[in-house]
Amino acid sequence: MTTPLRPALAVTAALAATLALTASTAPAAGAADAVVSPLAANWVQTAVPDADTLPPGVTVTQWTEKNLDNRTRPRLLQLVEIDPTAAPLDLSSTVGAGDGLAETVAEQLAGVSSVASRHPVAGVNGSLFKSEKPHPDLVDAAPVTLQHLGVSVTDGVLHGASCWGGGQGTSGAVIQYGVPYITKLRTDLGLTAADGAPARLDDINRDPGRARGCARDTEDRLVAESVTGQKGVYTDPDEIVLFTSDYKYPVPKPDLDATVTTDDDPGFEVVLDSTGKVTAARAGRGGGKGSTVQVRVPSGGRILQGVGTGAAWLRDHALLGTTLKVSQKLTDRFGREIPLDPSVDVVSSFHQLLRDGAVVPELVNTCGDTDTGADGTAICTDSRVALGTNVRGHTVFVTLTGQLQPDNTTTHEDGAWLHAWGELLDSEELGLIDALNLDGGGSATLMTGTTVRTPPTDRVNGVYVHRAVADAVYAGISGYGMYKK
Repeated sequence: MTTPLRPALAVTAALAATLALTASTAPAAGAADAVVSPLAANWVQTAVPDADTLPPGVTVTQWTEKNLDNRTRPRLLQLVEIDPTAAPLDLSSTVGAGDGLAETVAEQLAGVSSVASRHPVAGVNGSLFKSEKPHPDLVDAAPVTLQHLGVSVTDGVLHGASCWGGGQGTSGAVIQYGVPYITKLRTDLGLTAADGAPARLDDINRDPGRARGCARDTEDRLVAESVTGQKGVYTDPDEIVLFTSDYKYPVPKPDLDATVTTDDDPGFEVVLDSTGKVTAARAGRGGGKGSTVQVRVPSGGRILQGVGTGAAWLRDHALLGTTLKVSQKLTDRFGREIPLDPSVDVVSSFHQLLRDGAVVPELVNTCGDTDTGADGTAICTDSRVALGTNVRGHTVFVTLTGQLQPDNTTTHEDGAWLHAWGELLDSEELGLIDALNLDGGGSATLMTGTTVRTPPTDRVNGVYVHRAVADAVYAGISGYGMYKK
């Protein structure tokens, strides 16, 4: 595939050609003056397996590494381009069977439609997330539960608050009308009681008092890893958390994490119908610690759980039969509001890689960890995934991974430091304009149709598997209302 130059580069090339014609007697520039991209320097484009079976509007190109350094096998760079002019395609995200559940990308995309002809034509894993510990008091605790690290939206329904990010929020992609808009995103959540009393809503679909991965506001405090045995556990003794009807999992009971004292709070719980009317108000959360009761969000309704002063506010102001107003505001890096209507999906991340055809200046070179993982791979150099747009205005999914190994004794994992990943994507041959770093490592999954094109890297019981994730981005059949989930 030959990719046209970016607009700015095309202008530069045209100007250079004109100057060459008008100054033909000038000395020729030396070969050393040519700028060679990271892709051109060390990668060769290779044939794509099953290229002739790809759905219309889906193009896959791949490059294989030439110089291996200390690697035993070359890395593989794959790019899927979605062309809505070649087929009636749209872009969406999905949380699968439920927002509280973790599933593989294959499972999530298979659940989009039961009709084979309407199955997504391509997809990739989405937002950063943290898996939760099994809850001892939830009888359905076999599936892995999770919480988002930032904004997640499907069909206008917000599933997670933004990370605080010094008040700036964190990066994400707003998906609307088939095009990802990559920017900084920040949420502003609140409650107003019938008597006019206001309260802050801290987050959505996660255990009150215990945030993972990032602070959601200035009141969240980091708990030492030596205490929790986990990195990035934040605590806040005074919170209110909302649960949506597509959570599809019993809401939390107290004492999910014995190392976090605020999690012990029995708190207070309120059930809202679709209009915000309080239909139940009770002490305790999720039926109470040690109880066999399993509380789920009613269809079309919502549940509020509070701890500390959050529990006190709900008890005093969310009175049975009254109506609560839930306010949810999403803004971009310019402070512009993004309406949360059914046309909007969002996936989020900590880092934007490319902006306006260049590596983002503030992009760090690592996630801040130089240790090695259990498989011996250096943390932060594991498999990479990106969502972006190119010079044709098309959506692209890009992955950087290792290749399948001959057996299960060697990891499939391989990727790049974050800044090096951005520099590779900035190669002119790819023609990318904006790109967002998505969850990588074991989450890295790229699909076309029902074919998974990336190797599994999570080892479970001696077998490599693809990780269950929080959400996925996919291109699906669209156009004139013909496609229904």
